Amino acid sequence: MTGRLERIFRNYGQAVMVNGTVERAFFQPVRKMEKAAPFEVTSLGIVDDRRWTYFGRTKAGLGDRIEFQGRIYTVRNCEEIRLGNETVCWWAVLTEQRKATE
Repeated sequence: MTGRLERIFRNYGQAVMVNGTVERAFFQPVRKMEKAAPFEVTSLGIVDDRRWTYFGRTKAGLGDRIEFQGRIYTVRNCEEIRLGNETVCWWAVLTEQRKATE
């Protein structure tokens, strides 16, 4: 089964970097139907509340960095996906790191 997963990631995945390791994985925005805008207005300004998902073979732990298309994301939630007793891939929810404005 892991051989099939490897072929799927290699053929259909996108190039990402997980903590310095380049791999092929699936990287997608989280789709939310209930909100009209992908941000919230607070007393401190606008807060981007968009999330992305990572699904790949390289372990992604809480707080880890994932780079995709020149942007850096931080893992906010992660889980291992298992088949029987074997971990076959990782799923994570990410937020984009923002540069501080001067």
